[in-house]
Amino acid sequence: MIKVVAKVFSGIENKFEFAPFETIISPIIQDVLQEKQKDKFRKGTLLTPRLSVWLCFALALRRNLNCQKTLDWLLAGLRWKSLKFNGKFVKDGTISRARTRMGFELFHTIFHRFTMTFKDTVSADFHGMKTFMFDGTSLTTPDTESNREEFGKHTSGRGRGAFPQIRAVALMGLIGRRIVDVAYAPCRGKKTGEKTLMFKILRKFSIRNSLLLFDAGFYSFNLVDYMHKNGFKYILKIAKSVKLKQLPGSLMADGSYMSKIMGKIVVGKNPKNGRNIWEKVEIVVRVIHFQIPGFPPVRLITNLSGPAITAKEIVIHYHKRWDIEIAFDEIKTHQCATLKGHAPTIFRSKRSDLVKQELYCILIMYNLIRTLIIKAIQTEDADPLSISFLETLDLIVQAVPLMSMMTGKTEEVHVFLLKMIANLKIDRPRRPRRNPRVTKIKMSNFKRKRRKDKSETFNLEQDLEILYQKAA
Repeated sequence: MIKVVAKVFSGIENKFEFAPFETIISPIIQDVLQEKQKDKFRKGTLLTPRLSVWLCFALALRRNLNCQKTLDWLLAGLRWKSLKFNGKFVKDGTISRARTRMGFELFHTIFHRFTMTFKDTVSADFHGMKTFMFDGTSLTTPDTESNREEFGKHTSGRGRGAFPQIRAVALMGLIGRRIVDVAYAPCRGKKTGEKTLMFKILRKFSIRNSLLLFDAGFYSFNLVDYMHKNGFKYILKIAKSVKLKQLPGSLMADGSYMSKIMGKIVVGKNPKNGRNIWEKVEIVVRVIHFQIPGFPPVRLITNLSGPAITAKEIVIHYHKRWDIEIAFDEIKTHQCATLKGHAPTIFRSKRSDLVKQELYCILIMYNLIRTLIIKAIQTEDADPLSISFLETLDLIVQAVPLMSMMTGKTEEVHVFLLKMIANLKIDRPRRPRRNPRVTKIKMSNFKRKRRKDKSETFNLEQDLEILYQKAA
């Protein structure tokens, strides 16, 4: 049977491309396969290394299909073009073996090689600076022994979680909403927290003229000290427990003021006893104290100290940090959506090494879709975030089998695809909304949602109130 399939599709095994994306990432795939020495294959093999990579990407796009059906969808255009073969493309288990041969380090390299093609070309979006934001999320995996041992389950006073989980922290660029780096770890254990994962990314970050946005959970004196020493610009939400006294004469006309953050850092080790040698450090930061009606007061600290950037501008721009939460929603709710009868987990893989592979494939596929959107609106000088991610995803799913049939009109088909994507404007643009901190099911410390708890629209720029301090 396999010989019949190979004969029917003779000549396409190592030339097949994932139609909407081949011009974007195909050269990278070929280079990495050669570097990792995984480009060799036996004659007559259908799942060649190149096709196996494309299949792994397809599995990250069609979470609602099993592996066999995903391969069938990927090659459907070729099936109908030949009108010869109506059975399974490969035997059961072949796809899993092909994924195992590929491993996850290959996709780790493809992911980082791909991000290098766009992260340095990100446009400035705030006073000549390029905005990037950090945030963390948890991703569920199937409940297997391999995943439990590698990633563990969350525990609380209510018991253990239903599924093993990966904790991941991502760094995303605001323009185009593409993930430029990721770090992950088990959901529990030492050195698996979001601060640790964030520092793994931050220490590799080297994009000049950037502005980094952090949520309150990332705050530590070590972070502020690292940003200060390495010349990074940042806006950081700070916890209530941190005391910030106003420096005399530092109150600005916009209500912000200067303060000192004090802490200790390790500067070496005592040669006699091996203990750490600590040094007291003081760092001057700008503090912005503000409140939105219906919410408690919030404090931001930043090293954007010049009066040319007002406190109100900083607060409004900081609220764009929520875009990374939208990206997580697009990935987890739409790209990784499942149907009834499927395990309600983000990942499909039952082996921990294949889960890691799948993580990189999901992020690569998300960035590919976002890159297509950016290419689609370049001629219109429009905002890529004005294009619907969900409708673009649906269009790509519809187009893949059809595009693989139209091999003689590759460039024409791509132009048509980009035109269609450019027309998928969001019918209801993002509205400033505030939502009560309540849950439908009482499984946390938040109050249970009642009929009175409804989303409200508001005007951030008008309702925002800078809490002026008395001059020190």
